[in-house]
Amino acid sequence: MADLLKRPFGTHGKVHDITPASAGWRYVGFSLYRLRAGETVSEATGENEVILVMVEGKAIFDAAGQDWGELGDRMTVFEKTP
Repeated sequence: MADLLKRPFGTHGKVHDITPASAGWRYVGFSLYRLRAGETVSEATGENEVILVMVEGKAIFDAAGQDWGELGDRMTVFEKTP
């Protein structure tokens, strides 16, 4: 079995970038960003489907030419969701 524990390669910005090839998977990849207030991320996804999971905080999203506004409900992972 592949080594499933992957340590981040940094503490800020893009800290994980797991591709199907690097993980030995067929389809699914995974990236993790740790951002500070006011920072932005832009990434071309090409033909790949993308899902965004915000663990904590709020962010303004613009994707596929559409402004999704501000999203996010909790400021820490320990805050109870409504």
